[in-house]
Amino acid sequence: MVEQPGYDAMADIYAGTFSEAFGTPLEQRVVDVFVDLLRDGDDRPMVCDIGCGTGHIAGYLSVSGIGVVGIDPSPAMLAHARRGYPGLSFVDADAWASEVALEDCSGVIARFSLIHVEPQQVRQILASWFRRLTEGSLVLIACQGSDNPGVHEFDHAVARAWRWHPDTLADALTSAGFTEVFRTVSRPGEGFHRFPEVHIVAKRSVAQGNGDDVRS
Repeated sequence: MVEQPGYDAMADIYAGTFSEAFGTPLEQRVVDVFVDLLRDGDDRPMVCDIGCGTGHIAGYLSVSGIGVVGIDPSPAMLAHARRGYPGLSFVDADAWASEVALEDCSGVIARFSLIHVEPQQVRQILASWFRRLTEGSLVLIACQGSDNPGVHEFDHAVARAWRWHPDTLADALTSAGFTEVFRTVSRPGEGFHRFPEVHIVAKRSVAQGNGDDVRS
């Protein structure tokens, strides 16, 4: 693979290229259903937006009446988020979300961010989320998908990345202790949509997770 510049180096270009929260109507509808499900179980839901980037999803959730804290490991991306959404909270952190009290959250949303985490570590992170979230909390994960079983590295323009078969991602969630609520799989489209795109919503069940996480 060619050397990739990383999100700090590409933050200004990224912000100019992806100036809206959603690339397709389906992406927005999935988030809307996620919000509706959150409200069914909590009058004042709080969500942790993992890999929040320039903050558009956090802003959308806030307008929808959802409390939100955004986290991202790129200071340059967070600078865009803080300028665009000055009333929201953004934290410099990675996908483990160790700096956030997930026990106070009703849900976690990770849209096209876990693709940059090595697959085995994704499973450990999901187990950590399960341990820290409370019963009934929801998780929404979106990623580039694959028609072939397993996880496959692909040529992302900014950082090393992997795309997941929907069943493989669902298995990672189930193995961590979550119960799948629904999924969508859309076919490749024009522009940046080269691959199928997967959205999975899952709930933290009462069962115990596998305890495979190695970091809080």
